[in-house]
Amino acid sequence: MAGIVSYLAPDPRVAGLFTTLNTLGKNLSPLLAAPLVDRFPRKRSVLLLFWSAAVVVWAVLTAYLWLPAAANRSVSIWVFGLCYTLFFVALGAVGVAQGALLGKIIPAGVRGRAMAMGMGISGGINVVAILLIYHVIRGGHFPEPRNYALAFTVTVSFFVLAGVSLLFVDEKPSATPTRRFNLLGNLRYFARLARENPNLGRLMAVNVAVGVLANMLQFYTLYWRQAGTMTEGALILATVFQVLWQSVSSSILGRVADRRGNRVIICSLLWVEALVPLAALILGGWEPFRGHWGWYVGVYALVGVRFPLYQLLVNYLLEIVPQHDHAMALGAVNAAQLLTAPAPLLFGGLARAWGYPAAFIAGSAVGIYGAVTALRLEEVRVKSI
Repeated sequence: MAGIVSYLAPDPRVAGLFTTLNTLGKNLSPLLAAPLVDRFPRKRSVLLLFWSAAVVVWAVLTAYLWLPAAANRSVSIWVFGLCYTLFFVALGAVGVAQGALLGKIIPAGVRGRAMAMGMGISGGINVVAILLIYHVIRGGHFPEPRNYALAFTVTVSFFVLAGVSLLFVDEKPSATPTRRFNLLGNLRYFARLARENPNLGRLMAVNVAVGVLANMLQFYTLYWRQAGTMTEGALILATVFQVLWQSVSSSILGRVADRRGNRVIICSLLWVEALVPLAALILGGWEPFRGHWGWYVGVYALVGVRFPLYQLLVNYLLEIVPQHDHAMALGAVNAAQLLTAPAPLLFGGLARAWGYPAAFIAGSAVGIYGAVTALRLEEVRVKSI
């Protein structure tokens, strides 16, 4: 994703606009999706509905990238922007439905191990798939943007398999709420959940900080491209490092979270998250690191190490909120992240006006705020597993 954005939009302000569209789409849709998920007695059914919409959008974009017209960047950027926005609209709804389903079918004490198993399997498959694509691209038969078309084709294939796997989920129907469906009422309910549950309120603040930093990956790639040391092959290898480390990190930290609680791992990973922009600044801009692309791969490794943070934040929410409020609490967290929508535009403006170091330092400051706020979260586990 970061590679195609940097190919179509080398200007950091345009990249920031794409990220803002991503944030708006991903966090606006849960406002409507959360009460809809709430009303489905089987969360698997509504998850399949949203997931199918996301897959169809990405399949359309993939088909377009195979066409000769995709080489026209001035047109492709609009096609990509539309599909990119719609995909994340669907993905925001998927996140709510997936979280609600996890809260029903996986007990709190083993969610970390379930995550570890899932990431271990998917990580191995992803590394093999990416290396295969790298081998094909090295032959020179898939120049940009055909290389992205090839990668997205593999991605869509696995998306379809993921949807099919949901058909085998065994879920008992749950009771549906009687509250009315309206946007203003939903917002009031979100506010009441945060007011009555201090841990949820703090978690929303932490998620805002994490949401800001999560949108910086494409700026790391743009910075690398600007330095002149990035190649298509190097970007793929960096992606391999990222996927490999997120698989290893998830496999280990998911199990540790089951034994020690989610809070301690969340606090640790937040400090890693806060240091990633500074690592990008040093490894991409300081001598002797910027002389070879191999140093910058370390940035993507750190991005992979901190990957379990997103799942652990969801796991923590599912523990501090009663099951009947899971969907609405997930909607509340996503609604709060709408505050992050202007951040990519601001980072893009900072990078354009004062250079990427200014944007990276600002991002690191936001990450430190999130890490400090997380220290006030309470560990709700009553016993070790």
